[in-house]
Amino acid sequence: MYSGKDTTARTGKKSEKIVLRLMRPYLLKGHQLYMDNYYNSVTLSQKLVDLKTHTTGTLRSNRKDNPKDIIKKKLKKNQHVWVRKNKVYVSKWVDKRPVLMVTTSVHPRLIEIQNRFQQRKIKPAEVAEYNQRMSGVDRADQMISYYSSPRKSIRWYKKVMFHLLDVAVWNSFFIFKKYCQANCDFLLFREELIRRLLDLPADLTAEQVILARSKYDNRIRANLLPLPVSTIDDDVGSSRVHGHWPEKIPVQEGSNKTSKYLKCKMCTKKKVRRETCLRCKGCPEKPALCALCFEEWHKEV
Repeated sequence: MYSGKDTTARTGKKSEKIVLRLMRPYLLKGHQLYMDNYYNSVTLSQKLVDLKTHTTGTLRSNRKDNPKDIIKKKLKKNQHVWVRKNKVYVSKWVDKRPVLMVTTSVHPRLIEIQNRFQQRKIKPAEVAEYNQRMSGVDRADQMISYYSSPRKSIRWYKKVMFHLLDVAVWNSFFIFKKYCQANCDFLLFREELIRRLLDLPADLTAEQVILARSKYDNRIRANLLPLPVSTIDDDVGSSRVHGHWPEKIPVQEGSNKTSKYLKCKMCTKKKVRRETCLRCKGCPEKPALCALCFEEWHKEV
């Protein structure tokens, strides 16, 4: 869909255009922008500082516009070097591993800071500035990644929805920790939230929930292939239901997946969301049907 001519940045990488487009209302106002290494580059920092917008953030070592002498420089732990290109500073510092930074607002230099354990440490000023401003964002991304809901097998829009759900859960936990004094970690908070949403007994442990679900799944698998529909109801004509056996939905040729899942037709009619890897072999349209709906579907058809 055409959405108008892009006049902010006619050239440059897609990530740069995203930043420039989102920052359009805030340019030329002296704002400070903090970014991670996915978006940052020397070229983008130069464009933004020309628009009176300063930047600070981490930098990927494979960016084409990086100063080569900094990238190739071999440093020992706690060593710090920097170089200036026009109005942009690029620095390299070794902590547990090399860290590349790009900034237009902080002059690279080593400063003494106090960490959360009340210990005095030497750290570059640009790194300290970035950590102070971005630590909450990085911490949230880190914690969400530990208990991520999306799976590789689901479609992209479902991944987006589940990621937004994970972010909402983390934001809820952040607010909970801010206003409640209860000693509760993120995992325990998620488990309790799930328990409340599902209205589960308070004394039911996570292991018991998993065990109960496992037993339920085993019962379903034991009856995964139901009897042919010709034995379901004597009132249904045998010629009409002959050969209606369930079969596995074939996987597309060349795919590395072992199973293909579609929405169950019967569940969809009931406005219930359930996917299945089975379909009816005898029906002309070969509808996808879960094991629980196979009999009911053919009684209605």
